[in-house]
Amino acid sequence: MGLKALVIGMGVLIVAGVAVVLVTIVNRSLAPVAAGEVRWQLPQGAEVRDWRVAGDDLVIRLEQDGAVLFWTFDRRSGQRLGEVRLEPGSKP
Repeated sequence: MGLKALVIGMGVLIVAGVAVVLVTIVNRSLAPVAAGEVRWQLPQGAEVRDWRVAGDDLVIRLEQDGAVLFWTFDRRSGQRLGEVRLEPGSKP
């Protein structure tokens, strides 16, 4: 009786594992294709100071005329997601 339950349990685990692999393959095949080349114009006088990868995002830190800008991009598509600009002398 115990052997029968063990075999059934392992069969269920095998089916579940195959399902997870298939779902992963389908999800990755439906993901957007990585951009070949993306160009963005920097604002006049801006300089890139740092960049970081955060999950699927690329965050670039720029400095321009005393202000600090953070640009966020989707790494896969190259699409710009947003900008945060910290002005000098501004208060929170």
